Amino acid sequence: MKRTLAILLALGLSVSSLTGCGSDEKETKKEKDGKTVINFWCHENKPWIEAYEETIKRFEKEHPEYDVKLSNYPFDVYNQKIQTALTSGKGEVDIIAVWGGTAPNFIETDALAEVPEDIVKELESDYLDPTLGVFQKEGKYYGVPMEFNLEYGGMIVNKKLFEEAGLSYPQTWEELRETSKKVAKKNGEVMEMTGFDMIDADALICNYLSMILQQGGQYLEEDHSINFATPEGVKAMEEIVSMVKDGETSLESLTSGEYAFNRTYQDKGFMASVGSWGIGEGTGSYDLTYGEDFEYIPVPLYGDEVAFASETGWGIMVPENSQHKDAAWEFIEFFSQPENLVKHNIACNQLPPRKSLLDNEEYREAMPNITFLLDIMEKGQWMGPYNTSAMREIFNEMFISLCQEENPDIEKALKEVSEKITAECQLGYETK
Repeated sequence: MKRTLAILLALGLSVSSLTGCGSDEKETKKEKDGKTVINFWCHENKPWIEAYEETIKRFEKEHPEYDVKLSNYPFDVYNQKIQTALTSGKGEVDIIAVWGGTAPNFIETDALAEVPEDIVKELESDYLDPTLGVFQKEGKYYGVPMEFNLEYGGMIVNKKLFEEAGLSYPQTWEELRETSKKVAKKNGEVMEMTGFDMIDADALICNYLSMILQQGGQYLEEDHSINFATPEGVKAMEEIVSMVKDGETSLESLTSGEYAFNRTYQDKGFMASVGSWGIGEGTGSYDLTYGEDFEYIPVPLYGDEVAFASETGWGIMVPENSQHKDAAWEFIEFFSQPENLVKHNIACNQLPPRKSLLDNEEYREAMPNITFLLDIMEKGQWMGPYNTSAMREIFNEMFISLCQEENPDIEKALKEVSEKITAECQLGYETK
């Protein structure tokens, strides 16, 4: 996405001139042929857009009085476009799909409509806690989850590389590190083949937190402040830094903004940690065959018990200045019904946010490769009341510095980053 934006800027197009793909000629008026027009914005992602459109077709069939117009925008400019729409008096959008990591920026503006009581009852009775996290403000809800965001737990493995090397998939953490060291290759500073890779902007912090929790530790204090400088936190960070210093992987994906799994799909890496959504990148973007070219398997536990932290993922919201809030919530209520939501989750390779869908037969039959994640989801905790996008940036900068120093003081670095994240990234509102 950054590469696309750079090209557009080079051609002399300003960010403000970018308009919604596939929606240039959509009506901005609020009524068409006697129908109420509901304007729905999302980011540019082909499988997701197609899934939204399928839900819209079913909704319009049941509710012929509505006409839902879907507009999509490049993610690089999407959040700024939302911010502008929320503060304008135009009421140009009725529904917005928002990433949980950036949702606090919008919730703090008090420019979002409160979730209706009937939907709140569903949220509190059937949604997993991490999915609700940042959407709560002082006991009220301002977003409805679409997914359970889990960047820990599974990894892409290059099946052909394993077969050529005559190796089996690792079952324990010790086997993981042993295999990783055996297959990794460096030529000077150039990483020719990675072993196990979890060093990218999404996977790094999520795996680190799981490693703390699986040792029986905790990084959230009672006052919700962050403390990574515990014995468990130091040990986990020493382990991850050693992956880079031992030559099993590099900082390349983290510094370039790419995902580690790209190397695995390009036959330049054996294993890469990623959420289940990464499967679709292999079959879609790389045109690979699941079961022949690659597979998705559990990341071996670092400790004795399953434990991990999950941030709030994608959700849907309604701006307070929407001219058709009731209609917007009617669509969201339809979208969130288990029989509709499960179809969206399957189409987007997402994990379902509702407890009632964890044993859903349709989902398990359609997604047999990730059922092991469904079995652990209720054991996860919410990452905490933090702007996780900003939290990641600070954490990743610290990690890069640790790897570049010859003899890093890991405990000191973790203490400093804990204080910085607590001071700069904690939500400006109470979630309960």
